Amino acid sequence: MKPVVRVKAGDATGETARLRDQAAVDPLFEAYGGEGQGARHWTPALRSADADWFPRRDRSVARIRDLDQSNPWVSSGVDRQVDMLVGGTFRLNSKPSARLLGIDQDSADQLGQDIQDAWSAWAEDPIFRCDAERTLNFTGLMGLMAREFVGGEALAVLRWITKPGRDYATAVHVIDPDRLSNPNNTMDTATMRRGIELDEDGAPVAYHVRKAHPSDVFTYGADSWTWERFPRWDQIGTWQRPKVLHVFDKRRAGQTHGISRLVSNLVGQKMLSGYSQSELQAAVLNSSVVGAIYTQLGSEYAAEAIGTVDAATEWTKFNTKRADFYDKSRRVMDENRFITLFPSDRLDMNTQPRQTAGFPAFQEVFLRALAASLGTSYEQLSMDWSKTNYSSARAALNEVWRGIQRLRGLLIAGAANLVFAAFLEEALDRGFVTPPSGAADFYEAPAGYLRGDWIGPGRGYIDPVKEADAAIKRMGARLTTLERETAEQGGDWEQNLDQFGREEAAFAGRGLAGPLQGNAATADQKYPSDTDEKRGAE
Repeated sequence: MKPVVRVKAGDATGETARLRDQAAVDPLFEAYGGEGQGARHWTPALRSADADWFPRRDRSVARIRDLDQSNPWVSSGVDRQVDMLVGGTFRLNSKPSARLLGIDQDSADQLGQDIQDAWSAWAEDPIFRCDAERTLNFTGLMGLMAREFVGGEALAVLRWITKPGRDYATAVHVIDPDRLSNPNNTMDTATMRRGIELDEDGAPVAYHVRKAHPSDVFTYGADSWTWERFPRWDQIGTWQRPKVLHVFDKRRAGQTHGISRLVSNLVGQKMLSGYSQSELQAAVLNSSVVGAIYTQLGSEYAAEAIGTVDAATEWTKFNTKRADFYDKSRRVMDENRFITLFPSDRLDMNTQPRQTAGFPAFQEVFLRALAASLGTSYEQLSMDWSKTNYSSARAALNEVWRGIQRLRGLLIAGAANLVFAAFLEEALDRGFVTPPSGAADFYEAPAGYLRGDWIGPGRGYIDPVKEADAAIKRMGARLTTLERETAEQGGDWEQNLDQFGREEAAFAGRGLAGPLQGNAATADQKYPSDTDEKRGAE
């Protein structure tokens, strides 16, 4: 039982004494409650996830975008995240499940190849018919959604566009999350949270989107005050066709909108930006001041020159003459080593440099905090690898890659897989993909058809020789596969094998030894077989 602390009535220091005594007798008071005397004025409110975020959302998002546009470090950090999440390639590796579809593995492999071919024709369409706005291919769309995702949340709608010249009606329309809001800007309720309509379980059932951005009221007129309701899913029998893609990192129960990880670092980065600008301005000003001219006018002459009734006027006339003298001799001062000074003046050159030795270290602290908030390494953010060796760089990359894999998983589950599901349903319905004989219907076993991997940007090498050797040893010990090792570098192992076959055939047709054959002797010497090792031991 917790001891009772009594405080005398009228004791001015009673509250302080009570806190001190309670901390002394109750270790949990400070260890877990965070109620040390240094935190007496730290009283944050206890609110739900949405109540915490919604009042701050618009201002915080505007600040993030402003920093992304004006702060090179924040812009670089966002770019690094997008590069690692999507990069320049985001390919599908379709692997339908033979067991779920009730077919043999060879048929499943052939079905996967047919799906990939159809998907490539849609996703890599050179005239961008997969994009409702006709400006991006699928990789570009995912990159745009990844950029919005890093900013907090990404929103897109799968539209059905039937126009001449289109093989598929499915098209992705990425939408600015600012347009997601309650119709007529009404207040939030238990079933309407900033444009998201919820059911009794808190599951999203529909999204309300303005036809124009709130700031474009004078450009779009009435459309800016018109909302469109999109159901979360299009119900087709028992199948729910994806309609709205809403991707964010859900960090609290009941959270309905995404919060950027940059929010915790906004104030620090804005202050660092201002400090950097001030330092730069001071350095420029210091470098522009070559020297100063001092007058050696004696006190007697000064008294005589300005000792009249209107001393200020006389002194002004004197300085006007000096200014006129230097203005007329500016060309002489700029182009010659020896200059002529006004009588009684002395030139002192500026030899005091601007002291900026502590600025890089000060800046590095803030950049490390920014890198931590973004989930990248300081070296990636600053592009400064001068203090990094192989071991530390590899360790940092491993930590960063785990976080990227988690975020990429959210992007794939919330966007890529849903787009693929909508596409494949239409491809099967239109006959662009024909399932094998005896395979289950798509609506009966969608998971069997939609199984596959997404190949994003390569992880990259820090030391190509060491890491290639390690990959060969892992595959030799059956700890990994060629497919996985190739995918980590952004490649497709089957495409590589096909290309190897074509290259070897081209070398053989010209009577040349292929690159693999030429390296075979070296590889045998470097990685001896078990037989060679046993023979050597004998």
